[in-house]
Amino acid sequence: MAKVFHFHANRQQRDAPIPARSAAPPKPDPSWRDRRIAIYAAALALVLLIVLVELARAGGPQYVAGVSYFNAGLAGQPITWAGRAITYYTDQGDLSPLLRGPDADTFVADAFSRWTQIPTAAISATRGGQLAEDVSGANVILNSDRSITLPLDIEPTATAKPIGIVYDADGTVTDALIGSGASSDCFTNATFGGVDAFTIDGHFAHALVVLDGKCAQTSGALPDLKYHLVRVLGRVFGLGWSQLNLNAITGIPQPSGDDLAGLPVMHEDDLGSCVPISGCYPNPDTPKMDDRAALSRLYPVTIANLSQFPGKQIFAAQTARIHGSVKFTDSSGDPTQAMQGVNVVARCLDCAAAGYAASSVSGFLFSGNAGNITDSDPRMQPWRVFST
Repeated sequence: MAKVFHFHANRQQRDAPIPARSAAPPKPDPSWRDRRIAIYAAALALVLLIVLVELARAGGPQYVAGVSYFNAGLAGQPITWAGRAITYYTDQGDLSPLLRGPDADTFVADAFSRWTQIPTAAISATRGGQLAEDVSGANVILNSDRSITLPLDIEPTATAKPIGIVYDADGTVTDALIGSGASSDCFTNATFGGVDAFTIDGHFAHALVVLDGKCAQTSGALPDLKYHLVRVLGRVFGLGWSQLNLNAITGIPQPSGDDLAGLPVMHEDDLGSCVPISGCYPNPDTPKMDDRAALSRLYPVTIANLSQFPGKQIFAAQTARIHGSVKFTDSSGDPTQAMQGVNVVARCLDCAAAGYAASSVSGFLFSGNAGNITDSDPRMQPWRVFST
C-alpha cells in the first residue's frame, strides 16, 4: 500500500531533500539474497536477529533494535555503525587477472565512495589493511554436516576487522557458501554478504562481503559488478530495500524519464533481462535522492560532527521534513488508529532535477517482542547446519 504526497519547490535545489560463531540474525522480509548471508554466519547471529524488528520494505533502515537482547531504552532505534567511521580489510589474493589485489582494492574503495561522498551523510570508510590470508576454497569449506569452516578473521566474531572483503578468484568460496554452481550466476551472485554481528548497545559489529572473481573476467563485466557491490555496501551501511519508482522495473505504469532517473540503487530486485544493467537504468550505481536521504537519516551531518566531515553539509539545513500519521478510518470516514507498513512517497512536481522523490514507510521504528528462537529450526535441524 502506498501513500503519495506532492509538493512544490519553494527554495533552491538541495542535494538530499527528505520526506518527513555464533550465527546470523533473521532479516526483514527475508529473500534469497538475505538467506545467502546466513550461510556463512554461525548460530549466535540468528539468535540476535530474531530480536530485531521486521520492517516493511521502503527507503530507510534495514534493522531497528527490538525490546530484547539490546540494552534497555534502545527499542526502536535504527542500528548503525558506531562512530560513523568504519574500517574494512581486503583479501590478500587477486579478484581476477583483470583486477589484481591493488586494483581490486581501488575498485572496492570507489564503490564505498558512492556512499561516503553523499554530502549530508556523516559516514566514512577506510581500508585498514589486509586480511590474514588469501581467502579461497582451501580455507572456506562446506563440511559434511553442512556447516561452514571459515578463516578466523572473517567470522562474525572477528570484530577487530569489522568488515572483511573477500576476493573469490575462482568462485570456490561462492560455491561453498551459496551452493554448487552459484559462482556461475553473475546476475545474482556477483557480490553478496552483509552484516552478521551486532552489539548490545545497538550497533553493527561485523560484516562480510564476497566478490565473485568469475564476474570480473572482462572490462565489460566490471560496471555490473560495481553496481552489485554498491548495493551490497548499502546493506552493510544499514539501508533497507526501497519500493520507490518500481514501475521502472515492472513497466506498470510506463515509467517516465524522471521515474528511471529516480529509481533508488536500493531497490530489491532487477529484471533478468537487465544485462548490462545500464541498458535498463541511467547511472545505475549512483545513489539517487531516496538513497541519499535514507543514508543521511541514519548518519546525519550535524553541527556537532561537522568538523569531522570537512566539506559536507548539515543535513537539517539542507533538507525538508514531512512527518505525520497515516491512519485507518472508521465507518464514518473519520481517522482512527495509525497504520504501520504504508509506503509513503513524496514527489516534487515543479523541480528541475529529474527523479526528485523520496520515500519512507509508516511505523518503521516500531519495536515489539517477537520472542527468541531455540537451537533448532522447524525441521529440528540445528541452526548451524545449512542445506542446499
